[in-house]
Amino acid sequence: MNNHPHHQNQPETGGGMPLIKYWAEKTLSPIGVKLWQTLNHQSACLSCAWGTGGQKGGFVNEMGEYLQRCAKSVEAIAAELQAGIEEDVFHSTSISQLQSLSSWECDCLGRLQYPMILRSGSDYYQRLSWEEVYEIAATAFRQASERVASYSSGRSSNEAAYLLQLMMRTLGSNNLADCSDLCHAPSGVGLKQVFGSGTSMVSLASLKQSDCVVLLGSNAPANHPRLMNELLQLRDRGGRVIIKLLRS
Repeated sequence: MNNHPHHQNQPETGGGMPLIKYWAEKTLSPIGVKLWQTLNHQSACLSCAWGTGGQKGGFVNEMGEYLQRCAKSVEAIAAELQAGIEEDVFHSTSISQLQSLSSWECDCLGRLQYPMILRSGSDYYQRLSWEEVYEIAATAFRQASERVASYSSGRSSNEAAYLLQLMMRTLGSNNLADCSDLCHAPSGVGLKQVFGSGTSMVSLASLKQSDCVVLLGSNAPANHPRLMNELLQLRDRGGRVIIKLLRS
């Protein structure tokens, strides 16, 4: 699997011409049309939630500045437009082999096209029919409400999340979780205790007027490349950037 064609296009640097080349290769590839449509969507960046035109769409941020895109957003969107994973991949790849892959290599395998299950005593995922999924779910929902929980994607739509929480409340359970809990629950608790809000209160406008920025446990060049532009501009105007790498 290390020879997957997707791996050959992984950029080895965090900026400059290699990233521009990567961006061009993706947008001019067979998925380019869908990629361009998504890049121009009326939302925020799929990777970091930086503004990308809001309800107006386009390549602008919340300050109206143009060409607000990076390779990270292209990478995230391209991953969702990949072809589905062939079923024989799971027949020939054990759980231990999958665990040895990096997150990048897992993404490059493709998208899940059908339900999967890891049965007791097996080391391989197996395809599951939707009828079996409904049967398993129905059996689980018959348990006491405190033993029922849901786990969803933080990238799901608001409508889907709303319906899920309604269903869980109907079942008498308040055990709702999604992948954001894994990523941001600790920071949410810390922000709430220190600032009174579990979400960020920093706007792009205030960032542009800052004299000092402190980054805690953030790898900005790799995960937030557009933030790097603002940090560089802050330093150019005499400000300071303090980085604290947290060990987990």
